[in-house]
Amino acid sequence: MLINKRILLFTLLSGAICSVFAVQYSDSIGWKNLPYIKQSEAWLNSENAAGLHTLSIPRITTAEVYVDKQNGGFIDYFQSDNSLEFGAQVESFYRLNSKVVFYGKVDYRNFAGKNMSGSYFINPKNTPFDIVEYTDENRGDKKLENYHLVGAVSADLSKKITIGGKVDYTAANYAKQKDLRHVNKLLDMNVTVGVSYLLNKQIELGANYYYRRSTEGLLLDMYGTTDQIYNSLISYGSFFGVMEQFGENGYTKEGEEKPLFNEYHGGALQLKWHILPKLQFFNEFAYKSRSGYYGKKSPATVVYSEHESDILSYNGTLTLQERKNLHSLHIDFQQETLNNFENIYRYNNEGGGINNVDYYGTLDTTDKTTLNLSAEYRGNFLVTDGCPAWVAKGSFSYFSRELTASMYPYYRKQDITSTTFHLSGERNICHSKDMYSLYLGGTYVLGNGNALKDGTYATPSESQSAPKSMDTFLHQEFEYLTCKRLKGEIGFKYAHAIGAKGMKGYTSIRYAMTKAFDVEYSKGSQRHELTWTLGVTF
Repeated sequence: MLINKRILLFTLLSGAICSVFAVQYSDSIGWKNLPYIKQSEAWLNSENAAGLHTLSIPRITTAEVYVDKQNGGFIDYFQSDNSLEFGAQVESFYRLNSKVVFYGKVDYRNFAGKNMSGSYFINPKNTPFDIVEYTDENRGDKKLENYHLVGAVSADLSKKITIGGKVDYTAANYAKQKDLRHVNKLLDMNVTVGVSYLLNKQIELGANYYYRRSTEGLLLDMYGTTDQIYNSLISYGSFFGVMEQFGENGYTKEGEEKPLFNEYHGGALQLKWHILPKLQFFNEFAYKSRSGYYGKKSPATVVYSEHESDILSYNGTLTLQERKNLHSLHIDFQQETLNNFENIYRYNNEGGGINNVDYYGTLDTTDKTTLNLSAEYRGNFLVTDGCPAWVAKGSFSYFSRELTASMYPYYRKQDITSTTFHLSGERNICHSKDMYSLYLGGTYVLGNGNALKDGTYATPSESQSAPKSMDTFLHQEFEYLTCKRLKGEIGFKYAHAIGAKGMKGYTSIRYAMTKAFDVEYSKGSQRHELTWTLGVTF
């Protein structure tokens, strides 16, 4: 707990220092914004905080509030068809002097969704297994509060060597307000420590160590009729697994908060190459090892499952900075191979009312490989005082997931692929104190695969029970990930210079509509999103 308080204090101080200094020393930054600054220098997007030393301006800070409203039945199995989210964020880069650079971020969001069911976890896409409701009839309201704090600093030890460190901390509360109720408490901390070395005028090398620790506590309870029976599915993958009744034992044991714990160790290597004075190529290769468990580690409580995974990733950015134009091509790749094992256990009565837990081995329940690959081009044209007259963006992304869920001698295999194409354009008109922006974008998604392929490793005996399946969520998720859809977006932004110290106030509104085709299992074929933002950059 003391460590968490120190982390919280560090991140708050980092954000506050950046913001305060930025207000005091307000050299004009023109119409530059944070996305433009991050695009111009890929080091600023690295997990190695030593790269902060490449900040090319004295400082920049953005503070904003937003409201986001979404409606429509084209949703994944754990999402809401009617949600409202509002939040606030402050993000800042600040160069203290020629040797030290700070970065800070404070982000808060509050989400309320109606008609929600499905998973009990905050983000089931990243869990080694899932626990879902064994019915779609108990939909209710859910609320999520999320606090995200980041603090980072880099310092030059010499003309060639820079060190840096970053702490990224998230705390969240999540709850369903209808039986069967769940209350989740998430604590997620990332820490990196790194160094960079300027080999010569063309090449800079970097390396960092990565550590992450997250715990999502899950507590299930009910406040309504006590004789009501609530069943859950322990999904080993593709909604295949064991049905469990809420009560005195198991994954959904009443009145006992059970943590889903994850721990990551890893590192990354960076290489920045100035191919030409205006052309640079940034590369980052990373490896992380993940391990964890679900349950409480004590003699009298059960650790229900344990998991492990290996994560490989690469991101590369090619940047061309011309006098009036800025071009960037970004490639991102990540693959995770995960295995989950269920513990075989039994309570052992030690006498005197003491029951200890004895373990007798494990069962291999989940083998899952996910892959994400993306490429994006972004061009800023006719840039004047940080204001591009035109911004063009084109991207491609590919997602695949292959999994085998096992409950010996039964198994279920599933494979999913999804491909996304995106094009967008933005027109900015800048005058002395005013900027007007119009945004248009379009996205097309298609996918394929096999929702399920069930089989057996051997002939089941008469005493073996067949696994359970939640087909409603199975088909809804598969359809959401693979069906063809079109998404159109339109947005308008107005910014105005405030005073003579480089401060810019802005407001924007953006509307997006998604239309899915040949929908059969989803709650609808459309999705609408309206976002309003009010902010200031200085």
